[in-house]
Amino acid sequence: MTLKSVLPYSLVLAAGLSAAGLTQAADPPIVISTGKSGGGYNTIGERLKTVLAEQDLSAQVLTSAGSIENLNRLDDPQNPTNVALTQADALKYYLKDHPGFADRLMNLGEIGKECVFIVVGKDSDIRNDGDLQKATGKLIAVQSPNSGAAVTWEYMTILEPKFKHTAAAFVDGAEALLQIKSNSKASKIQAVMVVQKPMVKSTEMQVALDNPKDFRLIPVTDWSLNDKLPDGKAVYSFETVTVAEKKGWSFDTKVDTICTQGLMLANKTKLTTDQRTRLSKVMLLGANRVVGEEGK
Repeated sequence: MTLKSVLPYSLVLAAGLSAAGLTQAADPPIVISTGKSGGGYNTIGERLKTVLAEQDLSAQVLTSAGSIENLNRLDDPQNPTNVALTQADALKYYLKDHPGFADRLMNLGEIGKECVFIVVGKDSDIRNDGDLQKATGKLIAVQSPNSGAAVTWEYMTILEPKFKHTAAAFVDGAEALLQIKSNSKASKIQAVMVVQKPMVKSTEMQVALDNPKDFRLIPVTDWSLNDKLPDGKAVYSFETVTVAEKKGWSFDTKVDTICTQGLMLANKTKLTTDQRTRLSKVMLLGANRVVGEEGK
């Protein structure tokens, strides 16, 4: 083989290797949209990143305001997010206005139960969720509009419009509880809602549990909140939930309420076939490592 004949072959080979490298580099990175820094969703995202690294898949974890921002990112073709964490009720709420998104979704698995907890003042006239449907001019505090709690409340008002008699106020839970404690029935805010794992001690739940003379939890049992996801599973389950280990507290450590599932979703159109296969294997074989205590 002459030098003249070797050169074209070498150029073709180099071009082929270069094209292969470009193809490999074109695979999108795995970008996971989670929740607030230090929160349960963010922790799960970081664990997933670690497990994926063991499979030679690099991943980036993004913080967010909550479920709706995660779904917006996942659905947006211009956004790099291709994996996101969300509540099941937030997904159903989002699909109401974006039905085509369901065809692009890939459910990678459940990441734990999250329940609705509504805290009111000890002497409040609100004894159950039915009273929230009759209240006039009163407010229920939830987090930011993109938070899971805000979406849950909005979805509850869709399933049972009478809940609209109590409007949502986007106020920090600790601030709202202080208003309730200080002003009692004079406060415009009469309830605070959080959506979380049953035994997690968020600020709101810790305050309620540590101050039974000032606060109590109310039951949420309205059957109008029964609804189904596209796969036929219930959006909410009706459960008696334990909120604390019994250690001499003077109140019931269980409450009847509704619970939804946290979900890990992917956008099939933003992932390669290989990425989808490997993500599926990780969540089938290593889900316990990814979900951890947050999923229990």
